[in-house]
Amino acid sequence: MNALRTIFRWWLLLMVALVVLQIAFAGYGAFDVSDNAAAGSVDEDSLEESFGLHIGFGYLVLLGGLITFILALAARVGRPRVLHALGIFGLLILQVILAWIGEEVPWIGALHPINAFLILGAVGSLAAREWRGDRMMMGRGAPETMTPPPSGTP
Repeated sequence: MNALRTIFRWWLLLMVALVVLQIAFAGYGAFDVSDNAAAGSVDEDSLEESFGLHIGFGYLVLLGGLITFILALAARVGRPRVLHALGIFGLLILQVILAWIGEEVPWIGALHPINAFLILGAVGSLAAREWRGDRMMMGRGAPETMTPPPSGTP
């Protein structure tokens, strides 16, 4: 395995951790707002302060998605995995757009956390496939550990 492929594998694990942390920062923001509301002090500034970590870190995760795509290209992981990485980056761009629009249109904003879990699933599945070396799932033939079906009629 080449060095870039190894970097790509480890990078994907880091991306999984970053996405989980980003979801945790959203939870922190929600509960901090709730705590501030109980104290009777929620305004636009305190709302942005509560979610500031989530907002700022989200742009770093977006940058991480771009790096994931670039690493997939550089590591020559194959077209299906490169497209998977591109899809992750696309979901991250969509995430930012949903957040922007969601500030004005709450039902659009409701798609923001749903998309977060799609991102987590996409990053997690690509990481698992890359670590497992699951070539069959990504269209590169069957893994060596599979046994052929029995011959004869059922």
